[in-house]
Amino acid sequence: MPEPVRAEPPADAAVELCICCDAETLERHPFHPELDVFRPPERQHEALVRLVRSGEGCVSAAFAEGTTVAYVALQKPEHFERWSCDPTCRIWELGAVEVAPAWRGRGLARRLLEQTFATGFFDDKVVIAQLLSWHYDTERTGVSPFTYREALIRLYRKVGFRVWRTDDPEIAGRIENALMARIGPEAPPETVERFHQLRLKGTAPWDFPF
Repeated sequence: MPEPVRAEPPADAAVELCICCDAETLERHPFHPELDVFRPPERQHEALVRLVRSGEGCVSAAFAEGTTVAYVALQKPEHFERWSCDPTCRIWELGAVEVAPAWRGRGLARRLLEQTFATGFFDDKVVIAQLLSWHYDTERTGVSPFTYREALIRLYRKVGFRVWRTDDPEIAGRIENALMARIGPEAPPETVERFHQLRLKGTAPWDFPF
């Protein structure tokens, strides 16, 4: 795991970015009450502090007014997911990206992603992102699931992700979903091959267009 660093704050100087935070720093900054897309803020905060403490994940966060107002969390896939069947242990997952509504539109998610990947820690890994419609904040944004998905795709492409076809039933079961992945420039061939085997357990060619 890269050493925690404090990144330069955005131009408004009201927000401080912490890239790959240590558990103690993250614990001192409770979650904004509207960081509730995945689970209640208190529970999500506790879960991510535990994740960082375990050494099995990286959480980068934006702090303002003593609270966490945005974060990105990367971790190894859960044991029950197909993506965990990787003997190289170099397939990771972008598990969550969330920005409190009042702090959206400031580029916080993009900055957190860019500076997290700029550490180089993920250059020898394949990082997947499962875009699942039941996690889209369509109610507060007022957009359709398709529009929300396209916004996520544009965001993730800025840090090297691309869309890949998959037969994973959780993703393929709804057309509003998508699989994206960032194949690090130093990812071993065996890790890349394993990713392709896992995303398509059928016989479709690896470069089948989305």
